Amino acid sequence: MKYQAVVADGLSVPPGALLLWPGQNLRTGEVGFAEAFGEITTLESDALRLASSIYPCDLAFKRGEREEIIRTIELEVPVVNYQIFKSLTAEIELALWNLSDDNWTVRFKRAAGASEPARAWPAKKGKTILFSGGLDSFAGAVELLEQSSPEAVHLASHVTGNRVTRQSQSDLYEYLCSSLGKPRWTAVRTGGRKAAQADFPADQEREDSQRTRSFMFLMIAALAARRSGHHELVMIAENGQMAIHLPLSPARTGAFSTHTAHPEFVRRMAIIISDLLDVQFSVENPYLYMTKAEVVARVAQRHGAALAGAVSCWRSARPGSSRHCGECVPCLIRRIALEKNGINLNEYARNLLAENIPDLPEMDSGKRNLVELIELAHSFASNSDAALEQAFPDLTNEDIDLSEAIGMYRRFAVEATDVLGRYSGAAALMSAT
Repeated sequence: MKYQAVVADGLSVPPGALLLWPGQNLRTGEVGFAEAFGEITTLESDALRLASSIYPCDLAFKRGEREEIIRTIELEVPVVNYQIFKSLTAEIELALWNLSDDNWTVRFKRAAGASEPARAWPAKKGKTILFSGGLDSFAGAVELLEQSSPEAVHLASHVTGNRVTRQSQSDLYEYLCSSLGKPRWTAVRTGGRKAAQADFPADQEREDSQRTRSFMFLMIAALAARRSGHHELVMIAENGQMAIHLPLSPARTGAFSTHTAHPEFVRRMAIIISDLLDVQFSVENPYLYMTKAEVVARVAQRHGAALAGAVSCWRSARPGSSRHCGECVPCLIRRIALEKNGINLNEYARNLLAENIPDLPEMDSGKRNLVELIELAHSFASNSDAALEQAFPDLTNEDIDLSEAIGMYRRFAVEATDVLGRYSGAAALMSAT
């Protein structure tokens, strides 16, 4: 599937290309960033325009079926600071390929204006953390605030039209402020939308994987960190299961599997934001070799009551009374993590584990997800390190410590066996594996 998009004011767009018109169908986040930090530089404007246009392309361009799932996306973006963006084109395209497994071509067009002048940005002790409204980022924020003063912690969020995520971010921030002090919080809204002069696909017509969102997220965090003086560290908190994110089955390899916090992508983004913003950033994930249950354990005793406010579901944007579907992979991993720590929440639209799962149709999405999760756990519980390395080639990566990763997945296997074994339907599936 081949697609083309152009960021422009509607004057000259190739036939068939998606027009992304800033201020019309494209929210770039420039206004919100300027409200937070004052006058925006041309480089900040360029960076936000690039990142905010990548994310809507990911939404607007639907994947095909089977062999057509990989997309070819060409994006043209006008930037004032043309030379620095041009020099980073290859790294940006590689980072996007890491994220979405699509073929990206990003072309920069010289825009009118003066390049950002050299400037000595402030340098202060402290850390900026991506604050998504999820359980792991909440745990990361809690631990940062417990280790330092609120003035040394900066939360950075990407805000969309998803009301569930926005509410989760707000609720968790209020909890942090009331319990641990008030850190600075920068929330920038970007994304595509329908507009009078520029169209954009309706919700039901969009691709729902959203795998390039973390490019937008990290760019916002880096820009916020530069302004606040946190040059040494932009921190992304994501448990190892979802960061390394091994495919649960051969059918989920490549474009079927998300890499939004994969260590290879994180390394590439550290290079991009450091070179682009002329600040030496190091991007760290303190939870890379922890299971989600181990992340929960770090904060559950002191802050367990707040965990219900965090959202993990891939389908949280869909309307309904429950914020978690209960059958997607993140929901199942979340449930295992919480119940392993003695936290049982009635928060799922579907209580899959209470069902007679073996009798469900094979194409039932919840059953399929649970079966593949059980098979993954069984593989790590029953195979040697050498056999696992061969079975999961994604583990062989210069950005992954093989021994640490296998150890993390083995611990998850124990956790999953313990929690799922408490439910007859899931236990029957495990005994048949």
